[in-house]
Amino acid sequence: MIHVGVRLVRVTGVMLMCLVLASAARAETDAMKATGGRAARDEAIRSIPWRKLDNTQRRAVEYVVNNATLYRRMPTRVIDCDPQVFNFLGQNPEVVTELWKLMGVADLELEKVGPDTYHAKDEAGTSGTMKFLSASWNDNAQNTVLIFCEGTYHGSPVPAHVTARSVLLLRSGSMIETNGRPYVTARLDSFVLVDRWGAEMVAKTIKPILINTADHNFTETMKFVGTFSKTAENNPSGMQRLSERLEKLDEPTRQGMARVCAATAARYQAIGRVHQDAEVRLTARTEEARGR
Repeated sequence: MIHVGVRLVRVTGVMLMCLVLASAARAETDAMKATGGRAARDEAIRSIPWRKLDNTQRRAVEYVVNNATLYRRMPTRVIDCDPQVFNFLGQNPEVVTELWKLMGVADLELEKVGPDTYHAKDEAGTSGTMKFLSASWNDNAQNTVLIFCEGTYHGSPVPAHVTARSVLLLRSGSMIETNGRPYVTARLDSFVLVDRWGAEMVAKTIKPILINTADHNFTETMKFVGTFSKTAENNPSGMQRLSERLEKLDEPTRQGMARVCAATAARYQAIGRVHQDAEVRLTARTEEARGR
């Protein structure tokens, strides 16, 4: 049953795990916990960038949101992460899936089939599309991203096709901590509409598994992106060599990965120098005060 739950999560949120991002997550407050509550749902609906959607997109989003089998706000996560790394992986989710394949932790194939559209499939019988309907990627990761997913699963032990549509709303921001390092906060709301047969199965048997798996996937993705940023900071040349092993990336994306890793290392070196200089000045002032 657990395997069924995992596969259905892939169906109902085809690219949930590809949206970025904590090895340095802070303690959660109530506002940061996962929820399926009405207040969170209403706030998420109000935050959807409706005015940026054309009529066809708006109708599709409204239908899923208004008829959703499941609504879930994943646990909000805060990670020690370079905002430009966060943005790069969010704009290029195929980098994440190719790295996971290389590491042997996922068998998901993700192919970019248009400027804002991806096709996904795996060996378990899952296939689907993911389309970025609206995305604002800003320098400090002050982002709002709306994604529409459609997916199908057919395979053992499910006796018939299960289809689903989902609307994903990703919001993020960043702040500089006292140590000079940037931290990125990310929140993901999901509205999932499963076909009648699948909805009956979800309601009767595996809703808790779906919810727990979705929360886990988002948390683990956040951890992975935090690790990616940390590795880019400490070993940009190694990340460049790694990019050359990701055969299914096109050349611009591969070069983009190398550039963002090199730029991240340079930024954190500068942060380290500034922080070190500040400590030296503070020590000097302290010693001077003691000598008076």
